[in-house]
Amino acid sequence: MAQKSNGAKAKKFTFTWINALQILTVAALLISMQVAVSSGAISKVFLATPTDIVKSGWGLITDGTLFPHLLVTLKEVFTGYFLAAAVGIILGFLWVLFPKLEQYMSVFCSAIMAVPKTAILPLLILWFGIGFQSKVVLIFLFGVFTILYNTVTGAKQCKVEYMKVASVFEASRAQLVFKVMIPAALPSIFNGLRLSAATALTGVVFAEMQSAREGLGFLLSQAQNNLATAKVFFIIILVTLISVLFVRIIAGVEYIFCHKWRKV
Repeated sequence: MAQKSNGAKAKKFTFTWINALQILTVAALLISMQVAVSSGAISKVFLATPTDIVKSGWGLITDGTLFPHLLVTLKEVFTGYFLAAAVGIILGFLWVLFPKLEQYMSVFCSAIMAVPKTAILPLLILWFGIGFQSKVVLIFLFGVFTILYNTVTGAKQCKVEYMKVASVFEASRAQLVFKVMIPAALPSIFNGLRLSAATALTGVVFAEMQSAREGLGFLLSQAQNNLATAKVFFIIILVTLISVLFVRIIAGVEYIFCHKWRKV
């Protein structure tokens, strides 16, 4: 039992030569950028030095410019993402429980999913304006189908034996969903949630670049128009870090909900 308990513990992080090589690679890239721009080999219009990127980012933070725009973007992302998650998961289980509903809706969902989301942005702006609503709808469309089809796949992969046992004990439809199907489908659902989280922020930043008066995308568009390359790099790095953090948060929530069903 002691051996099993020790094996169940999470492995501690160990620093390896691969980690050292990764750090050296990043350091070499940063040094190369600094030298290339400082020496004049590459113009500041095309590339920014790490020191200029840090200075530009610090300036956006200290003058109070960054946080209002960051909050706007995060509000749009979280609203659209959670709407997509709720609709995708609920509709996914409804499709599994009522196959006729899936037969009816799948054609329409496939057609909407095939439409390039960026191509319908002008229509969304026409219908919902250039503010909060159009960005939320765009993020919803970016994420809902990934979550929907992952939920359907996970629910359909629920073992037949589990369903038979539930039927033998005369489980209600609600018990079948919450005690059998959802636990079985959770890994697939969270896979869809992670994929959607990875694209949510980048999607809304693109939308803000096209039509917005606030948000990180608006800041990025302004910096691009003013040839403020260091500011462009800072905003891109910030968006990347927030996206990675968002995905890691989803992975953490997945562990909290799924660790009891994982094999030791």
